[in-house]
Amino acid sequence: MTTALKSPQPNEACTTGIGSLPHHNVDAALEFSFRMDVPFLPQIPIRNPWEYMIAQGLEGLPGLEADHEGNVSLNVPLWESRTAAFRDQLESAFETMAEPQSFERFELHPSVSSSWQAFLFELEERGIKRAKIQIVGPMTAQWALRLKDSAGQSIDTVPGLSSQIYRLVLARAIAMVRRLKSLGIEPLIYLDEPGLYGLSLANPKHLLGISELKIMLQTLKQEGAITGIHCCSNTNWDVLLGFASSGLNILSIDTALSLESLLSEGRSQKVAAFLENGGRLSLGVIPTARSSALRSLKCETLFEDLVATLIQAWPNEPKRVQTILSTSIYTPACGLAFHSVDDAELVLDALSEFRKLAGSR
Repeated sequence: MTTALKSPQPNEACTTGIGSLPHHNVDAALEFSFRMDVPFLPQIPIRNPWEYMIAQGLEGLPGLEADHEGNVSLNVPLWESRTAAFRDQLESAFETMAEPQSFERFELHPSVSSSWQAFLFELEERGIKRAKIQIVGPMTAQWALRLKDSAGQSIDTVPGLSSQIYRLVLARAIAMVRRLKSLGIEPLIYLDEPGLYGLSLANPKHLLGISELKIMLQTLKQEGAITGIHCCSNTNWDVLLGFASSGLNILSIDTALSLESLLSEGRSQKVAAFLENGGRLSLGVIPTARSSALRSLKCETLFEDLVATLIQAWPNEPKRVQTILSTSIYTPACGLAFHSVDDAELVLDALSEFRKLAGSR
């Protein structure tokens, strides 16, 4: 059985998970999570499709429906009949946000997170001082939601819906952060934004979404969270690196898919500036696209490929390369819900070995 290495200091290399797991019960999922250096909140969609990230993040939105694959749609007439009351709940929370309990009603409910309460209990029992949580990002949440029986109409055709989604995701994130802080635990919160592959700076609504994302990062930073964005696709990396001034601490990527893109076109200096200003890379170094690839995985090869890519970006800065290796957060490339438990064990073993390689470089 793999066990976590000695708990690293806050800025040392460490391992954690992205979120979803293939386990069938909460105890097994938690046992897996707590073998990471930084325990993470497990999502177990095989038990309940509402534990897929978008359904979980938007739970409570009037008229929301989720299918067995986690796809979400909105019954617009039902939303319209109940939106005023729900809007009042959100407004009340934000108007009284100085009060510690103002967002409690938006905390994860057992109906969409079978692990949340048990996760909190285990963190407190074990005296864990740092933990990683995650929630769907507001842009992906808005772009992924479909209107039921609408012949492909966008949510933008429903006045007030986009802003309500944004405020709900923010309220839920604040509630989760505050709960961890109340237990004396430093929260690392990743906003999961795979939808950013479609980001277009020529689209005014996307520009609004970027502004809202900045506000969310700033708000969560003020709440005392370490903030991250996870994007397991290529996007406009200049935009995300620009979020550093808005409170972004961690940039989480699929290394095989995105690291070369992140460091290309002279962008390495922007990455260097992000790191010098206290930013950190969360590198999805273990590929999760195919189960067969996990069984033939060679960590030494993956590690040397990572080193080679970093050296290519900074050929005359070996100290910078070493700093990145010794301070990065190492994760699977994506969630593990579509894998087997045996696959998850292979990922855990590989991450442990990868961190050892990084520490011995």
